[in-house]
Amino acid sequence: MRTTSEPLKVTEIMNKETNEKRRRSSAGFSIVELVTVMAIAAVLTAIAVPQLISQRRLTRSVAVTREIMTQMRYARQLAMSQSGATPSGALRRVAFTFQYDDTAKQIKVIGPIPAGTAALADPAYPSNAGSAVVSTISLTQGGLAGSEMSSGIPGSLPGAPTTVDGITGASLSGGKLNITFQPEGQVVDAANNPVDKALFIYNNQASQATASAISVRGSSGRVKIWRYNANVANANASAYIE
Repeated sequence: MRTTSEPLKVTEIMNKETNEKRRRSSAGFSIVELVTVMAIAAVLTAIAVPQLISQRRLTRSVAVTREIMTQMRYARQLAMSQSGATPSGALRRVAFTFQYDDTAKQIKVIGPIPAGTAALADPAYPSNAGSAVVSTISLTQGGLAGSEMSSGIPGSLPGAPTTVDGITGASLSGGKLNITFQPEGQVVDAANNPVDKALFIYNNQASQATASAISVRGSSGRVKIWRYNANVANANASAYIE
């Protein structure tokens, strides 16, 4: 015969189990659970951090190329906008120079200088008498190390590109490249012939991903950015595309 105390014992047991579950729940994670979570977090961090660093490097390198293009166009705009008739009716013709300094990892816009070839042959060029530095931009802004930035074409690129837009990379004189824009926006040499220029640049920590170039057409002064693309790199096509 079942006694009245049996239901009470069952109830007590159930209450004890419920209380035990609540106690365990309120006690937090066990050591094993905590170690497991930390291990998973460490793995995810190990995967994510290199990708974030690589993406940041790519973003900053792209910004460098755009800044170079912007300053080239700025020099051209100054030459065109500051040339023309003065209030007195006299004709003013000036040129402005874009300068890339590979040693200092910076770019400058210098001017004005007299238009034409004589100023290009001046021993003081591009800092001719009467000229000044209009702007100076460091290419190492945003934490980008100057040691990472290199000019030229990485030798390890598939397709072995040597030109962009049909233009061979310009040689640097004393570690600098000067491109002078004339009043009509064009770029000429000492013989007054249009001369094309191209500046190749890349981040040596991620050569293939960051290889790019900026080209200037001498006859028009047109400035364009080109980026390396391994998918089109072959013997018959330029590996640098718009």
